[in-house]
Amino acid sequence: MNGTVRAIPSVEIIVSASSERENPVTIGDGVKFAIVGAGNIGALHALAIQQIPSARLYAVCDADKARARNLAEEFGARWTTDLEELVSQPDIEVVNVCTPSGLHMDIAIAAAEAGKHVMVEKPIEITLSRADRIIEAARKHRVTLGVFFPSRFTEGVRVAQEAIKAGRLGRLVLCDAYVKWYRTQEYYDRGGWRGTWALDGGGALMNQAIHTIDLLQWLGGPIENVCAHTRTLAHRMETEDTAVAIITYRSGALGVIQATTSAWPGQPSRLEISGDRGTVVLEEGIITRWKLADARPGEEEAMLNLERSTGSGASDPVGISHDKHQKQIEEFITAVREHRPPLVDGGEGRKAVEIIHAIYRAAETGRVVSLPLAIEDSL
Repeated sequence: MNGTVRAIPSVEIIVSASSERENPVTIGDGVKFAIVGAGNIGALHALAIQQIPSARLYAVCDADKARARNLAEEFGARWTTDLEELVSQPDIEVVNVCTPSGLHMDIAIAAAEAGKHVMVEKPIEITLSRADRIIEAARKHRVTLGVFFPSRFTEGVRVAQEAIKAGRLGRLVLCDAYVKWYRTQEYYDRGGWRGTWALDGGGALMNQAIHTIDLLQWLGGPIENVCAHTRTLAHRMETEDTAVAIITYRSGALGVIQATTSAWPGQPSRLEISGDRGTVVLEEGIITRWKLADARPGEEEAMLNLERSTGSGASDPVGISHDKHQKQIEEFITAVREHRPPLVDGGEGRKAVEIIHAIYRAAETGRVVSLPLAIEDSL
């Protein structure tokens, strides 16, 4: 078999050539998943898959034998340290990529070349060119690609998006995101890859705030340009732990993004969407303010009681629940069976990465940076 081998900290990648398939790859009734990367997020994926009657965790891959074995045995799955062996197994239908961010591309491409559908943890990759290679591989091999942005799957976000789309907030004027979280120095030291350009692709923006930035552009609309400042204020790390950006939307609306991992003890992430006919505020995807000029009697109370929080990563990186991941996996399965793109496909997953790189470029140059970015502007 002709190919290249790349050794990485979490899995061994073996990438080989494969011909383009003539027909889209389908999936069976009991969808068999594999997880590559047996760390905290891999365990969260395993739990989410376990809760889905039509899904089963079939295999786990990680270069660390103990981690691969322990996670696999906990969920009754097989395990391996060899990605080529994993993707060559014909029973596996979907591969979930849960490694450090800068290692997503080779794994996702290898899975696509083997005819597996692919779900990639956020960010899809750390540069636009690497993201585009994943998207192209999925297109070429006619497999479905999804990117994990589970915050889109809360009821609060769904109804807010429907209200904005219906014009109930009127003309949008301010769309803001605030992610004032806290991470210890030990969090960065323990992972090794966190807060590095090579494997994390950035800091508070690319790792933590990216979920809220995705929601901001999904609810507020496409972004025209940004100006920004970034700093490393409270941690020893390569990348930023604090960032502020001013945004101009194509619609003419304005907004800000504030993101940090240095604000003890950590607060829930917050979105504020304001128009000339209404305002909606969400914390961790939960509606905390619903003021619409055309609100029906009892609507505000109903929205405020729509759902309860199921966990937050504001101060604890493993404090999130698996329930939104479960919903996204279920929607992905349905999308494959219906031969349609999932809600968050590769193109959707790419958008937040582009915005974050625009912020980095603006902070570096001290200039207003317009979107879309040229590929070379993705650092």
